[in-house]
Amino acid sequence: MPELIFEDKQRHLVVERSSDYTPQFVEFLHNTLWGSGGVRYTMHNVADTLNRFKNPHFFNLHEKDKLVAVATLNRKTVYLNEEAYPAFFSYGIAVDPSKRGLGYGTLMAEQGLRYGLSQIGKKGLLYGYIEASNTNSLRTIAKVTRKSIGQYHILFISRLQPRDNFRLQKLNETMKEQLVPLLGKQYENHFLTDFDQSVKVDDYYVMKQGDEIIAGLQCERHQLTIKHMPGASGLILVKVLPFIPILRRLLPDRNLHFLTFGNIYFKNGMEAEIFSLMEALLARHQMNFAMIYMDKRSPVFQRLAKVSKFGILHALIDVPIHVMGFFKGFSDREIADIYQQPLFISMHDPV
Repeated sequence: MPELIFEDKQRHLVVERSSDYTPQFVEFLHNTLWGSGGVRYTMHNVADTLNRFKNPHFFNLHEKDKLVAVATLNRKTVYLNEEAYPAFFSYGIAVDPSKRGLGYGTLMAEQGLRYGLSQIGKKGLLYGYIEASNTNSLRTIAKVTRKSIGQYHILFISRLQPRDNFRLQKLNETMKEQLVPLLGKQYENHFLTDFDQSVKVDDYYVMKQGDEIIAGLQCERHQLTIKHMPGASGLILVKVLPFIPILRRLLPDRNLHFLTFGNIYFKNGMEAEIFSLMEALLARHQMNFAMIYMDKRSPVFQRLAKVSKFGILHALIDVPIHVMGFFKGFSDREIADIYQQPLFISMHDPV
């Protein structure tokens, strides 16, 4: 049964929380146009995204029994080194276009924050992602005192004719026991790590030398429909690429069929192997395009950038994303120290 967490009888508004989503909830997100000042797009396979959450909380705002806004929280644990913190990841605040400007987005952000903080005890945090160009959403989140704790960037991987690699193999449970400590060591001093929750053997692939894992990453398949992309990059992607035969398969009918890569690991000196692994996965999925999400302060990103085998789209597009957070029970010194650490972007947290 849904739980009533807010009611305004004068405005006929009701916010309910549930552990399950409805078909109407999925349809609402599917029809939402995301973004504002930058890239604008619609999402496909919304239910698959929601099903990734292990402990979800779905919020529905009804006005006179009509669904006018939705939001999602996912309960999880995040780490800085080996210190664990209870957390909620905030995802997908969406408002009916005909109801924008009425404060419904702020109301959903307020109710989500209040509910999340009530569930995490004396110390924890709530966080989520917002594109730096999405000024409307940034203003909404700022109203509930969530602040940027850092940025990550969407990095594009593209191959017109990706080649497979026979050394690619799927992770198994035995290899996972070897891999998770390697990831923990590689991303030490990164905030928001969650390898115990996000590494999935069904989606993770590695390359080995003998019994040693030398490179690995997690892979998921996605699709977006681009409605608008500003500037020269948008002109090239939306207006030019579809008319160049060899390139049009990167953006057929403005649809981006792409992979996302995360939980990236590579042994020192094996950075190039990651790009071989990415290319092989593109070949096996018969795709040409992928994204990875990284904080440019991260030493892991800096090592990859030196190899710089991202592909032709990498230099055309730079999409910064704010990680907006609210800390409960942290001292000012603890928060200041966290701000100095690079952020880890989890495969458990959809962008």
